[in-house]
Amino acid sequence: MSLTSELNDPNSPLSRFMARELPATSRITGSLRSRLPLRPFTVTPRAAGRPDYRSLGRAIDRRLRVAFGSPLDSVLLEGVLYAGIDVANMASRAAGQAVHGIGQALLSELKGQPAARGGSMTRSRPDEERLSRLCFAASHFEEVKRAGLRPGNPLLHLGPGAVLDDLLGQVPDYVTDDIAGQVELAEADHALGWVTRQPVDRRLCAPVFSGSNDVDGADADFIVDGHLIDCKATTRPDRFGSKKEVYQLAGYLLLDYEDEYRLDKVCFYLSRQGRLVTWPAQEFLGLLGARRTLPQLRSALRQVLRGAASLPDPREPLPPTATQESLFGEAEEEDEDDTD
Repeated sequence: MSLTSELNDPNSPLSRFMARELPATSRITGSLRSRLPLRPFTVTPRAAGRPDYRSLGRAIDRRLRVAFGSPLDSVLLEGVLYAGIDVANMASRAAGQAVHGIGQALLSELKGQPAARGGSMTRSRPDEERLSRLCFAASHFEEVKRAGLRPGNPLLHLGPGAVLDDLLGQVPDYVTDDIAGQVELAEADHALGWVTRQPVDRRLCAPVFSGSNDVDGADADFIVDGHLIDCKATTRPDRFGSKKEVYQLAGYLLLDYEDEYRLDKVCFYLSRQGRLVTWPAQEFLGLLGARRTLPQLRSALRQVLRGAASLPDPREPLPPTATQESLFGEAEEEDEDDTD
């Protein structure tokens, strides 16, 4: 099972481990909210109907990866591979060949994008608009890898002979302004502009961990200079911070069994508000009610996920300062992208 699938199942070994070892998720939510203005400026899509929040979330993540110098990853590469096959099976062989060719052209154009440097991420308006469309189109291939080819996927609307510009032409008009607005916020140094001042080889996108295979290959968003960063495109920061979101970030931290990345800070980046909220790793765990050190938690999780240890008796009382209540309900579905 994937990391998010494990967390969606309250009876999974990972969910039970998190609830037992890190029960106080409400403290992280409270800490996060205390660092935000009461009504932070928020970039919102100006769509006539309901925006495609899931694809927008993946698109801004891809756009940031372009800026950091790693526009491609295994999820997109495999999505392109599977998409052509799936379209051929569901539509026609000719349509499948067209989708495969479009995917290859998309990969080529993304791969040729230069990394951002010196704090500046934005491009000229025409270049930024095309790049936004490329990133949004890439989300359709990601969807194939993550959830299969669903009936509403725009890739199924492409016929034989279609080319990349046909797919880009299907991208809703609201997408370009929405992504551009988030990029403008991101290039501030208090947001993610500082990342573009780091050497490109130190900006790690979609990093995997020594424990990733224990949860079906989970990969995080970014690691830069010891910062583990999870990007969230929420429109409602006042509702952000569900147990699943907090445990997803904690999960990445703990899956680095061998301390390969020397993570000393964990962060949520709220892309629609341009806010990077950071905690020292041990403080983050302390707020969550951890009674073990980070190395001890990593070792314990590895044993649980590999079946070498059983979980403690859930009837054993929690420490008196811990709580399992959340301050808020689950995050809005529109803001979740369910990526690992």
